[in-house]
Amino acid sequence: MKCFSDIPDEILHDILSYIFWVDEDVFACPAPMSSRATDDDGDTREIQYDSNVPRTAVPLVCKRWLNVSTPLLYETVFLRTRPQVHCLVRTLLSDYTLGQYIRKFRAGCGLGVPMNKILHFAPNITLLVIELVAEKEEHTIGLGAGLQAINPSKVVLIQRSMPWYNRQTLPLITELCQYIPKWTRLTTLRYPYDRSPRLSSSRDITTALGNIPHLRTLYVPCGYSIDRTLLVSLLGPHGDSIAEIYSEAPLVGNEDSRMFLTLADFARLRQKVLFPVPGPWSVRPYRACTQEDELGLIWTA
Repeated sequence: MKCFSDIPDEILHDILSYIFWVDEDVFACPAPMSSRATDDDGDTREIQYDSNVPRTAVPLVCKRWLNVSTPLLYETVFLRTRPQVHCLVRTLLSDYTLGQYIRKFRAGCGLGVPMNKILHFAPNITLLVIELVAEKEEHTIGLGAGLQAINPSKVVLIQRSMPWYNRQTLPLITELCQYIPKWTRLTTLRYPYDRSPRLSSSRDITTALGNIPHLRTLYVPCGYSIDRTLLVSLLGPHGDSIAEIYSEAPLVGNEDSRMFLTLADFARLRQKVLFPVPGPWSVRPYRACTQEDELGLIWTA
């Protein structure tokens, strides 16, 4: 091998993939994107979304790099604004094969009708992240109509505002609940609510969750305040298929956590709920908590 141009395309692909790689946990993080640090003292994982990262410059190096890096460039898509949506639609209409490269897809539900076209061009999506925020009900139509075209293995639902202040998303949630049990590859889901609000949307999601035949992993905002309605659903006919329930909030000393550790209702589920272990970690470990812990944070192995 005399020069860099002699490197096979397969090896060049592996080299360039490090530039385009996005951590899945960061990509699906429920925290608002506007709060992500991009300054020198910020978290290096957050800086991945900084516009200064030269991913789009890689295909401009030469025609060979363009051919090798194009699938990597479209593998992860994060749509924040409607102009971005229209730009992607125009690109896919000019070359529909680019949509087949999309694997990780994140978008707000209020980006309009063109979202329908994008999802139909991207049947190979494996990770779907939906932010349940919309200004007007009609803005959710496109995303809801496109759900039938995909079959993801992991779905992350993010609800940052109080549900009763965001009723515009109810039609989308209804359609989500229609397709979630039909997605045969779905094994991982993030439940968007801490305590299920008394809305039909939360009841619909809980019912749909109980009908997912192959659900293995569930993420919840707070593992020790799981709503009783959700608990009944998890203990239903498909509840035994769930192997792990990850809590995003650590275990703390309050009334909810004491109930979690003592109530018999949680006995079957308690060892499946994994809490983040406090402390600085490069990769945060999770542990189950036993009744004997009594909030002393004595973690099980």
